[in-house]
Amino acid sequence: MSGPGLENNVKKRYYFSTRDLLVIAILSGVGGVLSTYVGYLGNLLNRVFVVPFGAGQFVAGLHTFWIILVAGLVRKPGAGTIAGLLKGIVEMLTGSTHGIAIVLVSLVQGLMVDLVLLIMRRHTLASYSIAGGFSAASNVFVFQLLYFSGAPITYILFIGALAFISGCLLGGSFGYSVLDIIREAGLLRLKTAADGAAAETEGKARPGWFKLIVTGVLVVAFSAGAIYYYAVVFEPPWSGPQCKVEGLVENEMTFTLAQMSEYETTIEAELKGDYTHVPLQEYTGIPVKDILKEAGPLPDATKVKVIATDGYEVSFDLQDVLKDEQMILIQEEDTLRLVAGNYEGGYWVRMVSKIKVE
Repeated sequence: MSGPGLENNVKKRYYFSTRDLLVIAILSGVGGVLSTYVGYLGNLLNRVFVVPFGAGQFVAGLHTFWIILVAGLVRKPGAGTIAGLLKGIVEMLTGSTHGIAIVLVSLVQGLMVDLVLLIMRRHTLASYSIAGGFSAASNVFVFQLLYFSGAPITYILFIGALAFISGCLLGGSFGYSVLDIIREAGLLRLKTAADGAAAETEGKARPGWFKLIVTGVLVVAFSAGAIYYYAVVFEPPWSGPQCKVEGLVENEMTFTLAQMSEYETTIEAELKGDYTHVPLQEYTGIPVKDILKEAGPLPDATKVKVIATDGYEVSFDLQDVLKDEQMILIQEEDTLRLVAGNYEGGYWVRMVSKIKVE
């Protein structure tokens, strides 16, 4: 038996249309790739504010922006959750410093967007802003559950508040503006009258050109930074745990720890950070002083920078490093880490990719 009625019934059995799935897949993929760059921005802010973590929450809303876009374009409960899951997987595969944990973090962010929009039952500026705020703030508490750092609850609540504000502005409000531009340009048909959004926009002379210019400037600036990051800073995770020594040395080289095994040593060190503490334990790896001796620093070299794949870097006096028995490079799973026993926790760099002599 066939006919129009049967065909309509078959179509209704699919919750997400082909268009919905394409929107989710494309925006989740783009968001996952660019969120790796946002993590790099977060580390830059941590260095500016001289804190081990937390300052990056100023840009936390950029992680939720893509989920807000998906929720606004698809308008079906569950779309944000699926987008969060896919975005987290892509982010992990493109070298997130958080590894597989980022999948759970991103999934919870998508779930929060769906939950807030489901409760508020409206796709408005207010609902998107609140959804973006709770979504962005959730990452703070998920990371605390996964990696309890012993940070004071007041500090956790403070950075959670920063993330919430960022999510409201960069995730919800900015996302709503982009959706508004898409609707006004007629690029995609969005149902606004049914959920009250039209009531907010009708009758107001909104300067669409102004929003378009501001959005364009932000997109260009963000894209330029991302291009720089992937062209200059980023090291693909599939390249393996290698480290490059460059700068003012006689012999620039790229090596694995196995190639330097003749220098392998074991030390005892205690990580003492402002908010993180790891008790005294043994670490086995290659002394940085021996790595530098192999490279041969030039006479005018004075300092050493250790740089991570996400752009995080620390600087040491060269002569201090050449005498330091407590500074080694170790392998943690598929990445390299600097253990700096004579320095505070902020100098214990994860995901080391370069040692630069200057």
